[in-house]
Amino acid sequence: IWDIKNKTITKSFPQPAQPSCVNILSYNAKNTSLAATMANGDTVIYGLVSNIIVANIQLHCSKSISVMKFHHEKRSILGLGTDEGHIILRDITTNKNKVCFEKVHAAPVSDFSFSPINK
Repeated sequence: IWDIKNKTITKSFPQPAQPSCVNILSYNAKNTSLAATMANGDTVIYGLVSNIIVANIQLHCSKSISVMKFHHEKRSILGLGTDEGHIILRDITTNKNKVCFEKVHAAPVSDFSFSPINK
């Protein structure tokens, strides 16, 4: 993690088993986890307290994640959208999908949002 004010590295993390370029980063609601989606389709969850990899997500339905973000309140829920039109909600605590909507969109998913009403 780069501090733009002081121009220094404030935190660094271990490389995943299969290193790849990072495409998307997202912090969870309480800033205790950082998700990094890689160009090879893997998503790595880092624990910000321990600075270690706490989960590695590999989707069986896709190798191309186009959008990824944590839920704004539920810090263990991670949303993923793919180039094939899939939307997946993943619980990073159990490392299991909560729900998977396959091919719900005809084009690549460019964005999604979590409802502020349905918590």
